[in-house]
Amino acid sequence: MTKTKKQEPTNLKGALKSKLTKKEFEFAPKAFDTFGNIAVIEIPKELEKKKKLIGETLLGLHKQIETVCSIESDHEGPFRVQKVKVIAGKKNLVATYKESAATMLIPLGKVFFSPRLGSERLRVANEIKKDEVVGCWFSGVGPYPIVFAKNSKMKKAIAIELNPAAHKYAVKNVELNKCEDKVELIKGDVKRQYKKFKRKFDRIAMPLPHTGYQFLKEAFYCVKTKGVIHFYEIVEKEDFALPEKQIREAAREQKRKIRIMRKKRVRRFSPTKEQVVFDIKVLN
Repeated sequence: MTKTKKQEPTNLKGALKSKLTKKEFEFAPKAFDTFGNIAVIEIPKELEKKKKLIGETLLGLHKQIETVCSIESDHEGPFRVQKVKVIAGKKNLVATYKESAATMLIPLGKVFFSPRLGSERLRVANEIKKDEVVGCWFSGVGPYPIVFAKNSKMKKAIAIELNPAAHKYAVKNVELNKCEDKVELIKGDVKRQYKKFKRKFDRIAMPLPHTGYQFLKEAFYCVKTKGVIHFYEIVEKEDFALPEKQIREAAREQKRKIRIMRKKRVRRFSPTKEQVVFDIKVLN
């Protein structure tokens, strides 16, 4: 009789089962984000002393991952960044990340970036029409304008970012992707920059969680007639009422007529909250 070879677990939680006590295993993480060659994982406080073990287990499961980091804080400060710490693998905090024909360097712990918005960035890129001028506000290290440059026939993207570290890497990433002719980068505050762009943009992407509604008035000031605003917000599950109210109030303030073409969940944010997008058509 042939002896069957025991199958090794292919997921993190399964791989940890034999390495943790029964009590510890109740808290074992199973989800993590990958930024190219770096994985970032949130480890509960109950497993604080097992961080290295968890990191090394994750390295063993995914050969393309060279570094594992743990999340060490909530999103903090004006730039919404999270502290991270290397717990296994190479001591490197600059990820090389690829998405939709674009390659980007991401300095983890210094900028806000979500790989979970990759499909959303490509969706918007596919909606951009030839020769559009696109505003990318709160543009970070450049994922929105660069993905747009790589996957649309837009004329130009004007990207505005306040975080100096993010702007520095956006410059590098635009050069890396050879799209300098398509992307203009501005280091600054949208509140101070927007008056330059009255009725300038065919489309504006606003991927700023929590406080993006504070910039809706400026978006309606800057978008052309028949233009589109892609507005993102964090809400309680399926509760679109508050951001929709904020959108309509800002539109009235700027005397713009609108139609909300789409409102949809784009990613889970926490057990009780989700990030949603509103696609807003400006009619006048």
